[in-house]
Amino acid sequence: MSQSNSVNPPGGAFTPSTSPEMPDTSNGSVQELPGEPEFPNLNEPAMPGIGVEGLPTPSLPAEPEFPNLNEPAMPGIGPEGLPTPSLPSMPQIIRPQPSQPSCPPGGCVPVCPAGYTLRMVQNNQSFTDLLIANNVSYNAMRAANPELPTTRISPGTRYCAPPSGSRRMCAFGSRSYVMSQGETLYTLTRTLGVQAARLLELNPSLAPGDFLPGRVICVP
Repeated sequence: MSQSNSVNPPGGAFTPSTSPEMPDTSNGSVQELPGEPEFPNLNEPAMPGIGVEGLPTPSLPAEPEFPNLNEPAMPGIGPEGLPTPSLPSMPQIIRPQPSQPSCPPGGCVPVCPAGYTLRMVQNNQSFTDLLIANNVSYNAMRAANPELPTTRISPGTRYCAPPSGSRRMCAFGSRSYVMSQGETLYTLTRTLGVQAARLLELNPSLAPGDFLPGRVICVP
């Protein structure tokens, strides 16, 4: 047995129930219900406000500019600027120049020591002919003229002829010397500035009394 959802008013007919009516306003218009609030889309970026109460748009810091590491550093500007470094200069390469001959054949005149004679090679004269003509040994001629060739000497070549009878060559680091008139072992120590022991050492075959004028000796 079903139950009725409505109650009949006393003394009246049954009236089916309908939707409730909205109350009347003062001006007779129907009052509207407030709609659902609109929420912002959280996936979209926030927009700045409008008006006095609007928030300012935040500005993002700019990305710093890094220098190009492939370019050379430039000096700073102002008193705090760094000075420009100076590169070391390239070392100068000095190439040796070819040496010129000290005395070309027949060109320059050699300087002969005291007691030696400056002479000239004649036609068809050989080195042996010079030794015979000047009565000197091979070693004595070579010591006085180290640049004089021993074969095929050109005519007109100048050379220093040792004193007649010279037979020996002085040791390395010494030279030949012809004693002049009035010179002795003791006068040579003063004029040459050497000790008597050094002169006797360079002339081992001579005694102190053998140092006479005209003798060829070895001096430093």
